[in-house]
Amino acid sequence: MAIFKGRTRVRYGYSRWGYTRNNGKGWHGGSDEEGLDSTTILMPDYKGKSISGRVITARKVDKSTGSKTWEWGWYVCVELDAGQTPDAVNYLYFCHNARNLVSVGQRVKSGDALAVMGNTGNAALASPPFAHCHFEVRATTTGAGLDPTAYTGHPNAVGTYGEAIDETEESDMKFLKVTSGKCEVFTAPDVNAVDKAYNGGKLIEGTCYPVQAEVGSSGGYSWVRIFVAGVQRYAVVLADRCQLVTLSPGDAFAACVAQGGAGGGAEELKAQLEAANARADAEARRADEADKRADTAEQHAAETDKRIANIKTYVAGV
Repeated sequence: MAIFKGRTRVRYGYSRWGYTRNNGKGWHGGSDEEGLDSTTILMPDYKGKSISGRVITARKVDKSTGSKTWEWGWYVCVELDAGQTPDAVNYLYFCHNARNLVSVGQRVKSGDALAVMGNTGNAALASPPFAHCHFEVRATTTGAGLDPTAYTGHPNAVGTYGEAIDETEESDMKFLKVTSGKCEVFTAPDVNAVDKAYNGGKLIEGTCYPVQAEVGSSGGYSWVRIFVAGVQRYAVVLADRCQLVTLSPGDAFAACVAQGGAGGGAEELKAQLEAANARADAEARRADEADKRADTAEQHAAETDKRIANIKTYVAGV
């Protein structure tokens, strides 16, 4: 399992792990992974084996601190449970995120949603900037990045890997899948604001509630605003009780209708889903156009190199 569902692309030569520039002074310690069919960053496996760990960092470091970590923007670090893999890797880093979906202390395993792909940190300085995940693996938190290919599931080379999924996943439309009857619902992002008016304050196990917004963290918890029976309410994302997921368009619409309730909620959510799908389609078109531009640039560069070589040959013969 890669860090994205569907296809993953390594767009440029400098996106590879171990790439050096500036006479060896600049070294790329990770692999820039670009999700083409999904923007949700997932906990990967190790050569097909499920792995688990604990989130030890989920933050953004300001550039003013002087720490080079600012270059990662919003990032998540997972410390792997001991003894799962034969290599030296103990820490996984997921960087440049648009949003983090986990909090410090949270337990995660292969396939769990960690963040949303973005271009925060120094990724915003690229020309042109493009959303991706700088994925890095380390033996220690202060050590150098190690070969990540056992976790990315593809070679350390430019290319597109994996199979396209049947439906391009909506980039913004997420759902809270309730996996325990202990998952509470709130009237505000406050653990003291349990909404007893809905099912005694509990979300219904096995139900997917449309997520209207990821509110952020408060009191050590990650909050989302959800649509419950036609009303906006809140929930805490806890790995042992619920998880953020994306659904196929058909399942997504079914979940929207089930939770729309009175007051036209279903129509509003249907419109939101259609808009999210339109945005995803537009992003896919932009990615295709970027590929074409890159191909054209490479062709022009090759032609220029050929002309220079011809000139050198001519000059040498004069």
